[in-house]
Amino acid sequence: MVFGMDPYNYNIYFSIASLLIVLVAFVINASEEAYDNRQKQIFGFIIADAVLLNLAGLFHSMWMNVEVVHSAFTPEFNNIILVVEKLCAYTMAYLSMLYMLSIYRIEIDKFWKKAILFMPQVFVLIFFMSGFVSDFFYYINDIGDLHYRFPQGITVGIGLWIYFPFAFYLFIKYAKGMSTEKQVSIVVYFFLMLISVPLRFLTRSTSLFEFAVSLSILLCVYTFQNPSEFVDSQSGAGTRNALDFIVGNNLIQKKMFTVFGVYIERLNAITGGQSLEAVSELLNQITAYLKQMSQDGHIFFTDDGSFLLVFPGVDPDDQLIEKAAEQIRKRFKESWIINDEEVRLVEHPYVIGFPDEIDTLDKFNEVRGVINKAILRHNKDVLRVSDLNLKHVEHDKKIDSIVKRALDDGLLEVYYQPIYNPEKGKFVSCEALLRLRDPHLGFISPAVFMPVAERNGKVIDIDAFVLDSVCKMISESDAMAHGLEYVEVNLSVVDCIQANLADNILKTMNKYGIDPDQVNFEITETYSEGISSAMDANIEKLSAQGINFSMDDFGTGYSNMARVASLPVKIFKLDKSIVQSAFESETNYMVMINIVKIIKSLGKEIVAEGVETEEQAKQIIRVGCDNIQGFFYARPMPMSQFLEFLRQNNH
Repeated sequence: MVFGMDPYNYNIYFSIASLLIVLVAFVINASEEAYDNRQKQIFGFIIADAVLLNLAGLFHSMWMNVEVVHSAFTPEFNNIILVVEKLCAYTMAYLSMLYMLSIYRIEIDKFWKKAILFMPQVFVLIFFMSGFVSDFFYYINDIGDLHYRFPQGITVGIGLWIYFPFAFYLFIKYAKGMSTEKQVSIVVYFFLMLISVPLRFLTRSTSLFEFAVSLSILLCVYTFQNPSEFVDSQSGAGTRNALDFIVGNNLIQKKMFTVFGVYIERLNAITGGQSLEAVSELLNQITAYLKQMSQDGHIFFTDDGSFLLVFPGVDPDDQLIEKAAEQIRKRFKESWIINDEEVRLVEHPYVIGFPDEIDTLDKFNEVRGVINKAILRHNKDVLRVSDLNLKHVEHDKKIDSIVKRALDDGLLEVYYQPIYNPEKGKFVSCEALLRLRDPHLGFISPAVFMPVAERNGKVIDIDAFVLDSVCKMISESDAMAHGLEYVEVNLSVVDCIQANLADNILKTMNKYGIDPDQVNFEITETYSEGISSAMDANIEKLSAQGINFSMDDFGTGYSNMARVASLPVKIFKLDKSIVQSAFESETNYMVMINIVKIIKSLGKEIVAEGVETEEQAKQIIRVGCDNIQGFFYARPMPMSQFLEFLRQNNH
C-alpha cells in the first residue's frame, strides 16, 4: 500500500504503462504487412529503441525506489543502464528523422548529406560514452541520478533539438502531398516528443519522455503503418492512395519518373460472381508477375482495373519501358488461373511521363480518366499521353463544376419517354430520364454528366431529385387517370450499395402517397456480376414492400443466361443495340428471337428499347415483346408535354 501511494513510484507506473503501449504497438505492427519495406524497417528500429528505452527507464526507476532491486544490483550496473536509457532517448530523434524521410520517400544519395544528418547522433554517442572515462559532460551522483555539467552539458541538446527544425522544413515542403489526418499525426508525433522534455524538468519525472514516445509510436501504428490504406487486401498490391502519395511526393521533389499502366479489359466482368478467394488468387498472380518488372518491387492496383508500376529516373521512351511492355505482352498471351480454370486476359499498356507530360497530381488523375475512355479504341502497342486529346481533360473539369452546382442552380429537369403496350393499345408506362441544361453549353447528355456525377459523389443527390420529381408528378397530376400504370426510374450502382437506400426510397414514396406498383426501378446488368450484399439487402427490402424491378440494357453485359431466372426482376429491357442489330442480319434476328423466348419462358415481361421504324415495331410485336419504347412512338419530353401526350393518345 505504501509503495502504491508513494509519489516517487509514479515513474515506475509511467514506465510500465509506456512499456505496455510499446509492446502493443509491436504486436500490431508485427501482425500486419506494411506496404513500404524501408519505412517498416526504420519503424522496427524505432520500436526496438523504444523497448530498450522503456526497459532501461523502468529498471532505473525501480533501482531508485524499490529496495529489493536496489540491493540486488550494484550502482555501477545502474549507471550503465542509465547511460543506455539516455542514449536510446537521444537516438529517438535521429530515428524519427529517418522515419519521416521514409514516409516522404526521400532518398539521401549523397555521402556528405548522410554524414551531416548523422553527425548530431555521433556527438550524442561520444557525449554519453565519455561518461565511462570522464565527468566533463555529466556525472552520476551518489543516489544514482544523472546530472549535466553546465554549460557543456547543454550541448547534448543539439543531438535532440537540431532535428526538429529539419522536421519542420520537411513538413512544410512535403506534407501537402498527404491527407489531413496524416499531417495532424506528424504534428502530434513531434509535439509529443518536444513537450515531454520541458515537462520532464517541470515535474521532475524521469519517465514522461518514455511515455510520450510510446504514445507517438502507437499513433504511427494506426496511421502511417496502417496497411489497409496502402495495401489492397485482395491483390496484395498498393492502393490508389499509395500511388497518389508516391506520385505526389516525386513531383514535389521534381524527380523524373514514368508510370507504366496495364489496363485489363473486362476484369470486373471476368471476376464478377466469383468468390473473394478466387478473385484474390487471380489478382495475386498478376501482382506477383508484375512485381518482377518493378525496379523497387512496388506494384499498384486501382479499382478501374489497372495495374501500375513506377519507374524512377526513367522517361517513357527508355528501352526499359519497351522491354517491360514486350515481356508483359508475351505473358498475357498465356492463360491465368481463376477458381482452378484457365482464363485469357486482354491487356492494354500505357505510359505517362513525369514531369514533362504531367506535372501535377490532379492532372495525373484527370489524364488517367481520359486514358480509361480512350484505351479500348486505341490500336497502338503502348498508349502515350501524346496520343490523347487532352481537350477532354479541361472539358471534364468544366462538366464536373456544372454537375456540382446543377441542383442548386436548377439546371436539372426530368423528362418522360412513353412506353407502348401493343396488347392494350395504349401507353401504360414511361421511363423517367434526366436532362441537364447549362446556360452556356446547352443540353449535356446523361452519358457525359452521369459518370462525372458518380465520380464526384453528386449522383446520390441527383437520383433522389429524380425520384422526388417522379413521385410528385404521379401524386399531383392526372397521369394515372389517363392510363399510366407505373413509371420506370433508374437506380445507379452507387445508389444500390448505399445502406439507407431502401429507407430513403420508401420515405419519399410515403411522402407523396405513392403505391408500390406505381414505381418500377431499373437496375443494370451489372447486378448479375456479383454486386455487394448491401445491394442485395436493398433490393430484397424494396421487393418485400411490393416494389418491382427491371433489368435495363439487357444483352450488353456478360451475364450467364442460366442465372437470369434467379434475378429479382419482373421486366427485362432489351437493349436498343440488340433490337437494331436484329434488323441488320438474319443471324442477329434469330439471336433476338431466342433471347425473347428464354425470357418469356421464365414468366418475365419484356420491353424492347430503341424501336425507330414502323417495320421494327411490327416485328417486335410479332416476336412477343410486351412493351415497346423508342422514337417511333415518342421521344422523351418534359412533364407538361408528357401529360398532354397521355390525354391525346390514351383514349
